[in-house]
Amino acid sequence: MKENVYTLFIVYKTHKHGPLIKESYGTWTASNGLNKTREIDTPASIRRKNLMGLPLAASIVISDNRTKNEIMTLRNIFVDTVAKSGYRQICPLYDFLNASMVIMYTDTWGYQTNGTFNGMVGDLVLGKAELAGTMIFITKSRLDVLEYLAYPSPPTTKFVFRQPSLSYQNNLFILPFRPKVWLCILGLIILLTTILLVNSYWEYEKLDNRNNYDQTVLRPNISDISIMVISAISQQGSSTELKGTLGRVVMFLLFFAFVFLYTSYSANIVALLQSNSNKIRTLSDLLNSRLELGVEDTTYNRYHFSIASDTIRKAIYQTKIAPQGSKDNFMSLEEGVKKLQTRPFAFNMNLGTGYKLVEKYFHEHEKCGLQEIQYIQESKAWQTCRKNSPYKEIFKIGLIRNQEHGLNDRVNRLVYTKKPACAFRGSSFDSVNMIDFYPALLLLLYGMILAILSLLLEIFYHKRVMRISKNCA
Repeated sequence: MKENVYTLFIVYKTHKHGPLIKESYGTWTASNGLNKTREIDTPASIRRKNLMGLPLAASIVISDNRTKNEIMTLRNIFVDTVAKSGYRQICPLYDFLNASMVIMYTDTWGYQTNGTFNGMVGDLVLGKAELAGTMIFITKSRLDVLEYLAYPSPPTTKFVFRQPSLSYQNNLFILPFRPKVWLCILGLIILLTTILLVNSYWEYEKLDNRNNYDQTVLRPNISDISIMVISAISQQGSSTELKGTLGRVVMFLLFFAFVFLYTSYSANIVALLQSNSNKIRTLSDLLNSRLELGVEDTTYNRYHFSIASDTIRKAIYQTKIAPQGSKDNFMSLEEGVKKLQTRPFAFNMNLGTGYKLVEKYFHEHEKCGLQEIQYIQESKAWQTCRKNSPYKEIFKIGLIRNQEHGLNDRVNRLVYTKKPACAFRGSSFDSVNMIDFYPALLLLLYGMILAILSLLLEIFYHKRVMRISKNCA
C-alpha cells in the first residue's frame, strides 16, 4: 500500500497588501516523519530578502532644493553633504533587496515638539517611510521610535582649531627661566646688592669721602645701590661707580653676570614668540581660552548646542556661541574654515567636509598643529529604520554587507576627507601682535603710575619740609 506524502509550505507577504508567497518547508510521512528542505535552515531574513521590486520609501534631509537634482552627483559637494553620502550608501541596499527606492525629502532630522516628532523621524514614526536615508545621532527620545542599524561613516563633528601662540595662554616674560632659576637670580641680586652696600660703605669710610663732592662716587645708601643693580639688569649702565680696586672687581662681576642672563633671556623670548601652546585639551580649557568660537550652521548643531545641560557646554553656548544681546556665531562651513586659517579661532564642524576645505585653502605648514575637541557627546551618526519595522533584519544584513564589502568606505573616500597630514613643518613670518607684548606694556604702565605717585609724594614731602622750616624760622 502506497504511503501518503504531505508537502508542507510556509506562506508570507512582502508587504501588507501584497500577494501570498509560498515557501517550501518540507515533507511529512507517517513512517519517516518530517523532512525539512535544506533551504529552510537558511535564516528567513536571507531567504526572503528578494522583495520583487517592492517600493520602499526612504526619507532624506536636505537644506537646498537643488540637492533633489544633484543627489547622486559630486557637484556642490559642500551643500547637503550628509544627504548625498547617505543616499549613495543606501543605493546598494536597494539593489541587494531588489526593491524600488521612493525618496521623500524633508528639511530637518526630526525633534520632539509637543510629544510628536517632525522631519525625517516624523516620517518614520508615521509610517510614511521605512528607512532613514540620512544618518542621524542617537538621542534618548529617539530610542523609543527608531532602530539603529549600522554606523557607516567615520566623520563626526568636533571643534577644530590651530594651536594658538604661546602668549594666548601664558605670560611670555616669565617663561624663559624656570621658577628655581628665577629664585637663584633673585638670590644673586640680593647677594650682589649686599656686597655693593658693604663695599661702598667700606670705601666711604676708608677714603674719607664725606667731604668729597664727586657725583660719580657710589654712595653707601640703598637707593643708589638699587638704581645701579637695576641698571646692570637692564644693561643701561650707571652714572655712579666704586672707585677702589675691590669695588671695580665687584662692578665687573655684576655687569658680566647680567650680560649673560640678559642674552639668555632675550634669546628665549624670541624662541617663545615662535612657539605654540598645547594646553587647550578639554572643553573647559576651550571655554577659558582667548580663542573665538564658531559653529557650522546646521539644524543638528543648533539643536544640540541649545539643549546642552552640563555646566561647561552650557557656558560655552551662552558666552561664546550665542551670547545675549549680540549676533550668534553660527556660520557657513567655508566662512568658518577661512577664519580658522587666519585668526585664533575654534570651529565646530563636520570633520569630513571641513577637512576638504582645509586641504583647499590652507598652506602646508598651516595644516600642522590642528587640534580637535568633541562637544556633542554622542556624535556618531547611524543609519536607522522605524521601530518594529518588518524589514529591520534584512536592512541590517544589507547595510552590514555594504560595510564588509567596502562600499561605505568607497563613498567616504569620494565625499569626505581625512585630517590632513603634517608634511612640512616649516616656519612662516608672523608679526608680533598686541597679546605677545601686553605684559610688557602693562609693566610700563604700572611703572609710569608708580613714578607719578612717587613724584607727587616727593612734592608733598618737600612742601611739608619747607613748611616746617618756615615755622621753625
